[in-house]
Amino acid sequence: MQQVAGVGRAQVKDWNNRDIDCAKSRGGVTVTAHPYENLIRTGCKPWPPAEIVQKLYQSRQIRAFSGNDETVCTSGLGFYCDLQSIHSEDAITWSVFGTAARAPQSQLEAWIADLLLLLDLPRMTPSGAELFLWRRIPHPDNLVPGGPEIDIGISTANGLILGEAKWQAGVGVAQGKNKDKDQIQLRGEFLRNYAPKFYPSCSEYVVLGISLFEDAFEDTTPEGVAFRCVTWDQVCALPSHPCSEELGRYVNWKKKHTNMANKPDARDGL
Repeated sequence: MQQVAGVGRAQVKDWNNRDIDCAKSRGGVTVTAHPYENLIRTGCKPWPPAEIVQKLYQSRQIRAFSGNDETVCTSGLGFYCDLQSIHSEDAITWSVFGTAARAPQSQLEAWIADLLLLLDLPRMTPSGAELFLWRRIPHPDNLVPGGPEIDIGISTANGLILGEAKWQAGVGVAQGKNKDKDQIQLRGEFLRNYAPKFYPSCSEYVVLGISLFEDAFEDTTPEGVAFRCVTWDQVCALPSHPCSEELGRYVNWKKKHTNMANKPDARDGL
């Protein structure tokens, strides 16, 4: 991080070698002055998409900043948003999957085909692939609205993947009606109990975990539901992604500025 003389702000080079203003929390986490500076936007017009607007809420993490850092991190929107954090799992989720969702269908299906190969899902076809982000499903314990938020959903002609995205955070536990389940189990139970009724054309049901770390997830899915986990490095290395070259730079930039002192079981916080 380079301090700009006489201006009272700091700058870093982004993944495209552009200077961007940034700040640091008291915990040492780098954040951008504006959330859009933490996101890949190539090929995404008009901007911003509804998925990003959904995430532009005021964060309680503003308490982690003080002085000039607080001034900088609120200068973009007038308030601090979690999408500004280098540790934001939502930022990389959009930059990988949101950009792919905006690509022409032929490019999307080619990339999904490579992703299915990476995940070793030979029976699932990329045909008719659709991507969705941050949609809530009915709660698998009682079918009330506002159930678990699905970070990444991939539906195809014969399969459904529900993805849980992490950066350094661990899997959320004490979930469900009785607080005795984790995030992976809840998604697996939804797929086992309700996906065959909701998605009658599908025969392949998968819970996917993506993290910076290889060992971030434990398989707690019920019988009949597949579980896969991969790293962001592996996903970003797939050459068929419509922003593949930029993605490689982006994930390396994100890792370079990540506070690796955070442990995998800590929240992606500040």
